Amino acid sequence: MRKTLISYIPLLCAVLLIGGMAGAADAFQNKEIIFPEIAAIATGALLTPKLAWRTDPLHIFSAIAVCALLGVCIVLWMPGAVWLQMSAAYLLASVLLLISRTSFAPMLSAAVLPVLLQTRSAVYLIAACFLTAGILLLRMILIRCNILADTPFERLPEPDSAACVQTVIRWGIVTAVIFAALHCHIRYAAAPPLLVAFTEFWKPDAVARRRPITVTALLTLCGLCGAGVRYLLCVRFGILQCFAAGATMLAVFCIMKRLSLMLPPAAAIAVLAYLIPENALLMFPLQILCGITVLVGATYLYSATGAGRILPHSKTTPGS
Repeated sequence: MRKTLISYIPLLCAVLLIGGMAGAADAFQNKEIIFPEIAAIATGALLTPKLAWRTDPLHIFSAIAVCALLGVCIVLWMPGAVWLQMSAAYLLASVLLLISRTSFAPMLSAAVLPVLLQTRSAVYLIAACFLTAGILLLRMILIRCNILADTPFERLPEPDSAACVQTVIRWGIVTAVIFAALHCHIRYAAAPPLLVAFTEFWKPDAVARRRPITVTALLTLCGLCGAGVRYLLCVRFGILQCFAAGATMLAVFCIMKRLSLMLPPAAAIAVLAYLIPENALLMFPLQILCGITVLVGATYLYSATGAGRILPHSKTTPGS
């Protein structure tokens, strides 16, 4: 009984952290404190049996810090339309992911999110770094207490020409989706966590790749969960956002366990619902469904044409 209770400590930590983040955003009246990708990092670092990515704490923190800064700098200094800025942020973050020789795809969202939201403040950068450090500190404590298992970090092989070409192809697909989503006024169809899910789903040996319908359902359900819980608890009944966000994280964990698929970007999608305007909540799950359907479809269409088999994939690793 005691061992069972102890196994829920990581989940409790994740729920409290997400709730605390939403509570701080309320207290300071600043939504830029909400960093949705922290839910993905919490899922991959605390709620899975082992670290979901081939990386280590130092690389996780530095990747989030650098990409968050990159995204804000693009908003401040890069001219052009938002879709072009988002495309540039995804490409630059993808290059950083490639040369880091890790599989920590959430860094892509850290770069693209401030561009989508047109964030110009340092608050986003500070919040992203602070929350990421909090997750990593919690993980270290739980490892010390023998509640979580430590995971040795082995770098991925040096990127070759095939990996570079694959990165460019993914960037082309993502750019087309971003342009279409913004042009058609369904901006959350190109939500940054969806781009992370697409990047991980692209790997031919990813566990999620074998379950496209489950992936689509999971991301849509998590979008519905985030928007639904926020609307019901916060908008209709006036309950503090911290309790609603914590409940959302708990619900997302239950959904992932039920579907037997721990997909970190799904948690980020649910928390993203706390960052969008209230009038966007109704259409949010539908936009998520539209976006992930197109991205999953593009992956299989590319594979079906035979182009995906021209380039070797031996240097990829399973997705989270």
